[in-house]
Amino acid sequence: MGRSRNRRRKQQKLVNLDWTELPRGILEIIFERLTVTDCISVSDVCKAWRHVVAQELAGWQSRGVPWLMMSGKDREVRTCISILQKQHWDIVLPEAYGRYCWGSYQDWLILVKHIGCFYLEISLLNPFSRNKTDLPKTWNFYHKIVLSGLPILDNYVCMLVHSQCRELSFWVPGAESWFKHKLDGDPFEDAVFCDGSFYLISNDYNIWQIKSANIFASIRTYDAYEVKIDCHEVIMSEEQENSGVLKYLVESCGELLLVCRLYNTKAEAILETHDFKVYSLDFSLMSWKRVHDLGDKILFLGKCCSRSVSSTELGVAMRNRIYFSNDHAAPWWNEWDSDHLYGISARLNLNNAGRKDWGVFSLGNGTHEDFCFRGNRDRWGPIWLTCPQWWCCRKLALNRYSN
Repeated sequence: MGRSRNRRRKQQKLVNLDWTELPRGILEIIFERLTVTDCISVSDVCKAWRHVVAQELAGWQSRGVPWLMMSGKDREVRTCISILQKQHWDIVLPEAYGRYCWGSYQDWLILVKHIGCFYLEISLLNPFSRNKTDLPKTWNFYHKIVLSGLPILDNYVCMLVHSQCRELSFWVPGAESWFKHKLDGDPFEDAVFCDGSFYLISNDYNIWQIKSANIFASIRTYDAYEVKIDCHEVIMSEEQENSGVLKYLVESCGELLLVCRLYNTKAEAILETHDFKVYSLDFSLMSWKRVHDLGDKILFLGKCCSRSVSSTELGVAMRNRIYFSNDHAAPWWNEWDSDHLYGISARLNLNNAGRKDWGVFSLGNGTHEDFCFRGNRDRWGPIWLTCPQWWCCRKLALNRYSN
């Protein structure tokens, strides 16, 4: 009888525990083990938990929610769409007025101002912390910029890829100008940073590799021609067409992926995408191996903003998908080069109804769902941006409790 009474008292004490008064340190340990979507959910439990979730914790720096930021330069307010949460927000960015969003690196925007006489001003802006880095001005002949790390680091490298020839330009923090390196051949089609090296792909599917440490050493000696670039002849596991293909290089957990976007050109659309093929680079054999299943990965493709995200880490019930934006069929074109595209549908009496800015493709095990994407000829594609988890939780909480 006495034991039963004691058991009831213990149960009563457990029921009456105030979980909102858990120490902050314990809450941080718990929340860092949750998925992104679970953290967003627990922010709605109580004010104390919401306060912890909405902080920029050290363990959350690489975690975030994929967003689309819409294109356009003459606006201080940029619209962002959360594909996974099916919500949209406006971000006030006075620093971005008069500038194009060229791409992104995690939660940093790459902004470009076209200042005429074939010159560009490039800046790196974090719209959430407001940190900003201005890069030296450069010629308007580059179609791609790639970063090796976050701009808050001291040892990151920026690399520009030329749109008309096989030329690269490098910049590191503290340098007053870009360091050019010219090669023979046609322009590279895409580039990415993976495991300490920049990788570039040529029209024939071969890969060029540049170690970032080698770039630093060469720039310190003021001789970009000392940059060592290794060319790897890569075997393609199956026949490939070079026409009607957009090539994207994507880093995915240390793996180098090649995503081939197959399209047809149509009079009523900027391009009509009908299929995707994914390959993984086998470094030991130097060959592209076909990938039919991405596992829990979700790929986000875009100009200067492609990335791979784990659906397990996000905590969403979707996998093996490719999200993509309305890129132009010519990869070396930039938004500031294409003013003549705007209004072309009206001039040609084309109906743009049903055209989209982005699409999603399910990469199945040999069986694809019916799929066709037609881009809007009058709109330049939006870019993918990672919204930090802490900022997203804070924004949701403010919206929820202001209504």
